[in-house]
Amino acid sequence: MADAGDARAARYPVSPTMIMILQGRSLEARVEESLKGIGLSLRKLGLLGHLRQEPGISFSALARRAGIKVQSLHPIVESLVSAGHVATVGGTGQGRAAVIELTDRGASMLEQATRLIAEHDHEVFAKGEWKDLGTALTRLGEALWRERTQPSPPGGG
Repeated sequence: MADAGDARAARYPVSPTMIMILQGRSLEARVEESLKGIGLSLRKLGLLGHLRQEPGISFSALARRAGIKVQSLHPIVESLVSAGHVATVGGTGQGRAAVIELTDRGASMLEQATRLIAEHDHEVFAKGEWKDLGTALTRLGEALWRERTQPSPPGGG
């Protein structure tokens, strides 16, 4: 067993899971800081992305998609409405649910955020092993997207 003075004890973890967790936290902090500069957060960016993908989504469906409770979603949406990024439509009658739509300003903000993230991608994944990792992660993301959006074959398999 290595003692505290042994250089091997300070070695970077070689577990892919731990590397992804540690690097993910670092990248997340960098992206959050960049987004803060344009008045967004990762949570708000995710919501804008969901709204672009499914215009007119209900509060409850958006909350489910974002993995949060509707009660937690309301103040976030209110801040997006105040910033002019989204608008709520309907919901004034008894039993009628309001829907949320991305505004032109919100779509523009989403594009600006996408460019910021592309800059991070270029900075981080431009050379050497990081470039290989970026390519692998992009391929994995595309495979996950296909898996999520394509219907399952008959028989569930």
